Amino acid sequence: MHKFLTATAVTALAIGLSSTFAMAESYDAAGKGSGVSSNQVFGISDGHAVIKSQTDYDSFEVSAGHPLEGATGSCFGSMLINGAEVSGAGNCVFDTTSGDKAVMSWTATGIGSDGALTGDWSVSGGTGGWANATGGGTFSSFTDPDTQKFVNTISGSFELN
Repeated sequence: MHKFLTATAVTALAIGLSSTFAMAESYDAAGKGSGVSSNQVFGISDGHAVIKSQTDYDSFEVSAGHPLEGATGSCFGSMLINGAEVSGAGNCVFDTTSGDKAVMSWTATGIGSDGALTGDWSVSGGTGGWANATGGGTFSSFTDPDTQKFVNTISGSFELN
């Protein structure tokens, strides 16, 4: 009887694990998000500033059927710019057309030659299919100082479970 229970438990575990892994779907994160920034800059000295950042996304340019197609939401956080050094972090909450929330985290790592903020992002969870999502990549976000409109170009990949 002991061998039967052990074999049954191993079989049940294998079925459970295979169904968990079979449900994960990978997505290329290449795309662009756009919207309006309402950043507040606290100048400290020449080349030294603290920035309170808020960006509101009104669209994502991604492939048809992509989980972020039609998503909207906000990113917020803060950054410290001191000469050539950039640091900072924040979070994003996106409402998807499926009704789920996708949560992302970002870390600023630099300023590109075009003046765009650059850094890394990762999936931090959410609801529905995003609850156990994983993945991440890089971003380059340029804000027009006159209009406050931004375009955030992202790359990387993620998996929804």
